[in-house]
Amino acid sequence: MSITNAFVSSRSGLAATAAWSEMTANNIANADRIGYVRRSISLTSGPGGSGVLVTGIRREVDSALDRMHRQEMSRTATQDAIADGLKIHTALLGKPGDPLSIPGRVTALQSRLDELSNDPAQSSLQRSALDAAASLAAGLNAASATLSETGATNRAGIAVDVATLNRLLNETAELNRKIALREPGTRDSAMLEDAFASQLDAMSELIDLRVQRDAGGAFVIYTAGGTPLVEGRTVHEVRFDPAGGRLFAGDAEITPGTSGVRGFDEGRLAGRFTLLNEVLPRMQAQLDETARMLVVSFADADTTVVAGQPGLFTDNGAAFNPATASGLASRITINEAVRGPDGDTLWRMRDGMDADTPGPESDSTQVERMIGAFGENFTLSPQAGLGAQSRLSDFVSAMIADQQVAFGSAQTRGDALRAGAQALETARLGFQGVNVDDELQQLVAIEQSYAANAIMMRTLGEMMDTLLAAA
Repeated sequence: MSITNAFVSSRSGLAATAAWSEMTANNIANADRIGYVRRSISLTSGPGGSGVLVTGIRREVDSALDRMHRQEMSRTATQDAIADGLKIHTALLGKPGDPLSIPGRVTALQSRLDELSNDPAQSSLQRSALDAAASLAAGLNAASATLSETGATNRAGIAVDVATLNRLLNETAELNRKIALREPGTRDSAMLEDAFASQLDAMSELIDLRVQRDAGGAFVIYTAGGTPLVEGRTVHEVRFDPAGGRLFAGDAEITPGTSGVRGFDEGRLAGRFTLLNEVLPRMQAQLDETARMLVVSFADADTTVVAGQPGLFTDNGAAFNPATASGLASRITINEAVRGPDGDTLWRMRDGMDADTPGPESDSTQVERMIGAFGENFTLSPQAGLGAQSRLSDFVSAMIADQQVAFGSAQTRGDALRAGAQALETARLGFQGVNVDDELQQLVAIEQSYAANAIMMRTLGEMMDTLLAAA
């Protein structure tokens, strides 16, 4: 190697060491900054194989870990959205065995009617049976109202999430523009890509997405199904149609759970749409079926009631009408014929809703017919999702179990997925985060490299001085 080549090699080595030390110091300074990815320098041989050149800054990322972590974040957010949405409703429903739950109120009504059948003349027992029936109707009203409030809260949450998503999409498009203006492999470019990755993490909690880089180096963001959201600087803003319960990106539908669209099935928005379009309608149908069984069976059991007139339970004062079955649980009430001024018509709990005058005080026939209504077998609506046929008491127990399971399963799955996401986050941080101990060891290597190159430069200088003196 000539003296000139040795000088070039040593000088480039010192320059590379300076860049290396600056990068290491920058890593240590940003070790605690959220979203910061460890940097390293890229090196290559100089012209003619002499020396070393710094070609740029490299962000130490693992794309596979990033992708898996974001998928787990999306899946966790799906289950959390479902569990959070159902928390209040399922708490109101109560659990099997709870006297204030719907099954508990059904059992209480059966018990009060059994007591009344043993002593039908007692007005206190008539009152107790009426109060139990009213409590059951009120329980259905409250559960239906809570479901309605859950739906309204969920729609509002979707609107907020859509606004947040659009903000993030526009911010990533702006970052795309800035990244395109920077030289790849520079410090500014790395900082912008850190910010871009943080935006992707935030979006992953809302939707399941895919990211690619086009030929020009710009990022392209898609839904998991392939609908573009950001293409370079172009944003396809997301729009929510509350009337139809649908979601669009530009003109393309991306509603979660809809077949034939290139949407997504994970993320908080997906969980909210699962609630809006699947879970809440099924739960409402179950409550409405419970109300229908009560209204129809107690009208059928009452021999004083003519066709078209209600029995003990009514649809806001009217008999059951299949055309207005939706929302029946919110309207179910007690027949005012049994209330009367000052409770003077309580005897109708014994003799029937449309009885003109009190019957024999010892006659429990009508009460026993009402007790028999609990054993009537009903053909169920498919929307309830609880089989084809059932008796009232069995259906109510199955309904509570189904709705509690929907909440509990979402909670359990969310916890399990969260553990997986945390494990992936730990692995990701281990790969691309800054380990200060490792960086301090790098400083030792930098010091040794600097010293070696400095010694070479000093030795070459001494050689040149000796040669010049000899000349």
